[in-house]
Amino acid sequence: MTLRFDRRLSRLLAGIVVVLLAVGAFLARGPIGLGNGPLFFVSFSISGWPDVHGVPAGLIVPVINRGRAAAVVSGITLVGGGNGYPAPRLITAYGAHDVGCSAIGPLTGPGSDARPGGCATGHLALAGLAIPPSRKVLDRVTGDLVAVSSLGLVAEADPPAPGHCWTVKAVAVHYRVGIRHYTATAPEAGAVCGSGVSSTDMEAAMNSVSG
Repeated sequence: MTLRFDRRLSRLLAGIVVVLLAVGAFLARGPIGLGNGPLFFVSFSISGWPDVHGVPAGLIVPVINRGRAAAVVSGITLVGGGNGYPAPRLITAYGAHDVGCSAIGPLTGPGSDARPGGCATGHLALAGLAIPPSRKVLDRVTGDLVAVSSLGLVAEADPPAPGHCWTVKAVAVHYRVGIRHYTATAPEAGAVCGSGVSSTDMEAAMNSVSG
């Protein structure tokens, strides 16, 4: 009888510990939202960039908030690699004013999209960045009201080594609305290759993330 009682007591205590851990996680993080939540991302689809100068690569992702409350961003994660290609290493990330275009390429110098008149301008701290509900404009083709982006996320990644490429498959954005937390995925697909990489190798890197 003592052995059975001890086993029951151990199971009961284990159950209590699990419940307490779950409650603690809930109080610390809040409830976890399902799916992407109210954020929608304008994708740059499948893109490639030959980084012959070895400068940091920038990924610009416009954000549309389809909800009724502000979404507060806490960070992003670059998801990539596979098929023999490494994932990019994130140097830094920040918010920017965006006109709705997405891009992968240099953040400085000729061809940069992070400049006045380009895709994204300004430098807003990412942690705690509040993305308000997106304004709506009249679509000239359909006549419908559509939400448009006013803020974007910019991820700066290390350049690939000469003769090598890295690939990115998605940008995961961590944010909350009120106390509800989400991780939304922007299905970006792109490749950046260093100097000395042929156009054939570039195409192979891009094809590796097209599936």
